[in-house]
Amino acid sequence: MLNDKRPFSDEDRAILNSYSAVVEGVSALIGGHCEIVLHSLEDLEHSAIFIANGHNTNRQVGSPVTDFALKSLRSMQTESVSKPYFTRAKGNGLMKSVTIAIRNKTRRIIGLLCININLDVPMSQFVQSLMPTAEHNEASEVNFASSVEELVTQTIEQTVEEVAADRLVSNNNKNRQVVISLYEKGIFDIKDAINLVAERLDISRHTVYLYIRQIKQDQEELK
Repeated sequence: MLNDKRPFSDEDRAILNSYSAVVEGVSALIGGHCEIVLHSLEDLEHSAIFIANGHNTNRQVGSPVTDFALKSLRSMQTESVSKPYFTRAKGNGLMKSVTIAIRNKTRRIIGLLCININLDVPMSQFVQSLMPTAEHNEASEVNFASSVEELVTQTIEQTVEEVAADRLVSNNNKNRQVVISLYEKGIFDIKDAINLVAERLDISRHTVYLYIRQIKQDQEELK
């Protein structure tokens, strides 16, 4: 795989750089005990182009690719994700790792995303990193629907209940408030959502469209 000496294109580099958001996202989700390294195979001696929580292995941007990562490339001719494996950090800490191949549009592997979880972190610290903090002490309700129609239906029902329980919204204004809330939740970006909303609220599609136009007009006036 590394016998391909063709120089990287701007598109190749753009693909690799787009994975920096994945590095940040995984780090934010799992915590400081999880090291995520984005490698570019353009320069093996300085392959690490983005890294989160490098303190786990004392690596930083500009560090070289590992010997194990190079070895993994041989088994990634067809697979894009390595089997989980265990390694030892410099401090002899045990780590569980996985390597993900990043390919360009011609299927050439141009980079690696390596995720390493430090298993030597105390269990209490590991669990604490996954729990809500004082800043995020409330869990948000999420509709894990199995279909688009179910997603829309669940969101409508949840919103109807929220508006019905709001004493500040008059009975005459509840349908409009439901549409406003659904609009803010982005539900009308889904095809046929307007039909389902109109049917559930027992109003016409025209009325739903009218409410949406009014919302957009109000937003424009606030700009």
